[in-house]
Amino acid sequence: MGVKADHKRIVGLDTLKLIAIVLIVIYHCFPGLLPGGFLAVEIFFVISGFLIGQKLLRTKIKEGNKFGKPKSFFRFVGERLKRFLPTLIFCMIITLSLAYFANPDLLTNARQNSLFAVTFSTNIASIVTESTYENSLIPNLFNQTWFLALELQVCIICFLVLSCFFNFSSPEKKKVKRAEIWLLSICLFIGFISFVLMGIYGGRYGLYDRAYFGPDSHIGAFFFGVAFAIFTTMKKFKPSKKSKLWIGWIILVLCLSGIVAMTPFIRYSSEEAFLIGLPATSVLTLISLVAILKLQPIKRSVPKFLKLFEYLGSLSFAVYLLHWGLYIILPSLLSFWPLNVIPYIVIASSIILAVLLQKVIYPFSKRHKIIFTILLLLSFILPVLSLIKAPTKSSIEENLEAEAVVASEVVLNESEKTVLDYSDIDALGNLLNNDVMQFFDAAENFAKPYPVVTYIAGGSNSSSGRAYYNTPDHSRAAYLSSARVMVIGDSVVLGATSAIYSTVPNVFVDAMGSRNMIDAINLVAGYRADNNGNLPYIIVIGLITNYSAFGAGTLTAIMDAAGPGHQFVFLTGYCGDYPRDAQNATLRYAASSYGNVHVADWASIAAANVSQYTNADHIHLSPAGRQAYAELINGVVSGL
Repeated sequence: MGVKADHKRIVGLDTLKLIAIVLIVIYHCFPGLLPGGFLAVEIFFVISGFLIGQKLLRTKIKEGNKFGKPKSFFRFVGERLKRFLPTLIFCMIITLSLAYFANPDLLTNARQNSLFAVTFSTNIASIVTESTYENSLIPNLFNQTWFLALELQVCIICFLVLSCFFNFSSPEKKKVKRAEIWLLSICLFIGFISFVLMGIYGGRYGLYDRAYFGPDSHIGAFFFGVAFAIFTTMKKFKPSKKSKLWIGWIILVLCLSGIVAMTPFIRYSSEEAFLIGLPATSVLTLISLVAILKLQPIKRSVPKFLKLFEYLGSLSFAVYLLHWGLYIILPSLLSFWPLNVIPYIVIASSIILAVLLQKVIYPFSKRHKIIFTILLLLSFILPVLSLIKAPTKSSIEENLEAEAVVASEVVLNESEKTVLDYSDIDALGNLLNNDVMQFFDAAENFAKPYPVVTYIAGGSNSSSGRAYYNTPDHSRAAYLSSARVMVIGDSVVLGATSAIYSTVPNVFVDAMGSRNMIDAINLVAGYRADNNGNLPYIIVIGLITNYSAFGAGTLTAIMDAAGPGHQFVFLTGYCGDYPRDAQNATLRYAASSYGNVHVADWASIAAANVSQYTNADHIHLSPAGRQAYAELINGVVSGL
């Protein structure tokens, strides 16, 4: 191949990485702000493919016929590991050390997840266990290492593809151009097939995790980058003349603007992400690379602001690995800080640690090897202690098991559907000594116009039916058409209903005492059926007061019942002497796992203003508390 053995650092690639890491960090640290921030991983894959492709072509020139042999292969893999492992180990030391002082729940399955991280198999484990950013009850401290694992796997695949090609094709000098075209075509074909698989898995069958983490379905962007590396050897790319620089700038700005413009609208769990978003980002990044090569300086000094961007971009790999674990741990360690400040602390800490690694630790390790080795061994003490105490089940999962809830849905044929008559509920309740539940226990045996969820719980509530609590008010469903916000709640919300209507614009409230979180499933499904399949854009759920164990599955069922395209706000609860820590933690973890889930933290506000905002039971609200409750809801929904 006609590629030169020497090479120069390409100005602009690190700035491109900076844009990518900004989008990813916003996606993780500010859930819901840029739901499509995950698209930026394609920028990294295209750049990696381009650089690895160039490296392998140079290696072929250097090693000749030895390229592709076992020794060449292990040397290549060793270089990749040497590139990845130091930053990965530093990240794991920092993360596990901090986790030792945080909530023990955050260390759930840490031993297993650490093993996946250091063996570069996190992406495969995510597919097998179906535990990812989007659906984990307890977030994996090292979930972000899926990218590292996938990149190493794809690098190995790329090496094998190029090795096979060169071993089976030994072109003469006059046929080098034809060989380059063949290799370029093979890489483009592999990339195209990969995107087809991504579209099938994620676009057609909804297997989003399989499409996103699979080494077969997510190598398209990488091989597009490899193909471009081959193309640059054929075309001998030269920077543009000064008079034509504006063309490159326009192309670059348009491509990057196109990527950024997609991020507010494309969600991870959607067909569009895998049929349009990820492939389009790869293509736009590829065109951006063309523009960057044309904008390379020719006897011109690089502007100082670009040098700053380049430096920050060079930290992107370390920032990417560090920020996720810090985002999970710091809210627990810095509970005395306002929640909205934590993401900024996470970002600043990630950058500081990345600079420390690059400017202090690396140079120190080379100059003082013995001292560094001793310090390194000592730094493993806290991580080892963290792994020793890491539980296999979180307290939330243990609570869920202790308060086991068995849910079932009964869906009946159209001919069997009927509407219950609620006109005599009050009279019937009086006849039954106000034990209305007795009536509805029996009533659940009749057909309903929507799925009914029932559950069996331990103790005196065994076989309790929930029809009385999870039935929508059909007479009011028409008001949903003009509402932007729907609030579903229990007795706390019921007390604040007037304040909510006077404070929150375009709101619809359905509140009733003694409701549990599971009741929201039928309420949402019923109102959706009554309103021709439509619901307000924002759905607020305040169902923490009455004790009932629930997990991520219950919250997912609520969101599924509502259908796509909604923002969900879950209110944490404060119940005085009856802690709701486990339930509140479940809501917070859901908010960190789903981009469209947000938490309105009433628990913290009430705890700080118990005497002012609550009645004598320290649960239900005083007039001032009702107004504060309504203002909290309005403050969250107004930003969505």
